[in-house]
Amino acid sequence: MAVRFVCPPASPVESEALAGGLEVHPLPLARQSRWANALALHALLRRHPVDVIDSHGSRDRQGLILLGLLGRLPAPLIISRRSFPRSTRLATWLGSRVASRLVTLSQPVADELVRRGASPRKVVMIPNGVLLDRIDGAVAAEDVESWRRTIEWEPTRRTVAIVARPKDQWVVVEALALLRTPVRLVLAGLDGDMLTRPLPALPSRHRVIRLPFRYDTRPLYELVDLVLHPSRWDALPQAVLEAMALGKPVAASAATGNAEIIRDGVDGLLVAPTDRAAWASAIDMLLGDAPLAARLGAEARRRAREDFRFDVTVERTLALYREVIRHARSEP
Repeated sequence: MAVRFVCPPASPVESEALAGGLEVHPLPLARQSRWANALALHALLRRHPVDVIDSHGSRDRQGLILLGLLGRLPAPLIISRRSFPRSTRLATWLGSRVASRLVTLSQPVADELVRRGASPRKVVMIPNGVLLDRIDGAVAAEDVESWRRTIEWEPTRRTVAIVARPKDQWVVVEALALLRTPVRLVLAGLDGDMLTRPLPALPSRHRVIRLPFRYDTRPLYELVDLVLHPSRWDALPQAVLEAMALGKPVAASAATGNAEIIRDGVDGLLVAPTDRAAWASAIDMLLGDAPLAARLGAEARRRAREDFRFDVTVERTLALYREVIRHARSEP
């Protein structure tokens, strides 16, 4: 099956797609420009026809739904919801009306889409898989050393990391006041005022390192004792799957996609999302009990690598494409 990949120009995903040999069509789509985006997508699809369209972002989704409502979609549409839905009930209903299928990553997302007006018969769940090629390659010693300098690593504190875009990181920051074990908390993936806003008063035994989003975080995991994922609105977080696949003990909010991946006490810990004392207790427990951390990390590695295989994700996605194309061709 040939793939035509549409993405923002000069983006990291464009570089990865080109390196993977895909036919890439860079297309800038603007915020709050639904009509202009729809016209741009329509023109692209006329120049480069396809048999099925799979939308993964909000800007292209909105433009493609508009084309569908106007009867100007040249191929059946699949809408893949990569994050927890925040769309209005009207927008969700319209998307369900236009799309042939709505792909979700986890059951909580499927339930929320139906609650917001999506047709249950159109919802299909295809969980993320772990792309092991991205995390299993050799890690250069100089890259680890670069990260060691970046996070100002030294042996008097354990290293705990949240590798994610802005979510509920501040809950963990505030939990440090209750945490007994000295830690270096690395927040990798912040933006805006979360990089600069004043930190709360913290005991001197702790350090907080704040960093903007970066793609080269793999060497950081070589320095990390524990990975956290405080988030209430993730569909099926890739950051959690990758940390687990690397054998890291993980503690995450007991919510949405986290609870689909982690079995509490078996391959990680689930923590009450906004309970600072619960976060402090979970961190102290995992850093203070090496056998427990090792057991959870080993089972996490098995869970991520065996139960969330990327080849299964690809196979199920291709099967869906073929089904939608067959159905479209059979219609009068």
